[in-house]
Amino acid sequence: MLEAPLRTVTVAIAPLLADIIEQLVQRHVALDIVARFDDRGVLEAKLPGIAPDLVLIGLRSNESDWIGHHVLKLVPMARVIGFSSDARDVYLYELCVDRTALIDVSALRLIEAIRGTAAGKVLDIAPTRFRSRSFFNS
Repeated sequence: MLEAPLRTVTVAIAPLLADIIEQLVQRHVALDIVARFDDRGVLEAKLPGIAPDLVLIGLRSNESDWIGHHVLKLVPMARVIGFSSDARDVYLYELCVDRTALIDVSALRLIEAIRGTAAGKVLDIAPTRFRSRSFFNS
């Protein structure tokens, strides 16, 4: 069975770099480029309605992981790949859902788990967290 193409959005990536990325990736994974945005200012309005599987975004010089987290808040099921301005560094951002079995859980442990999650604390049973990875400089 053939895999459906990944619905992909490019954001603030130079056209030449976008073409290189597409040509490289298309050999291995089918991409359906559903939108191209030069301006990040349209992301809040447009990205949730598009609901892409993949967002390829150009990073500004010395930009933090904030942009990856911001995009994931808009489209939590997407994978976000950020490219540094010189294309030497590439980062993957994804929202990970983990499951931890609470074996032999006591009432106290269950209450701690509920309180910690409600307070936004990251526990060893945290259901959700952001993850970013650098592919080239790790």
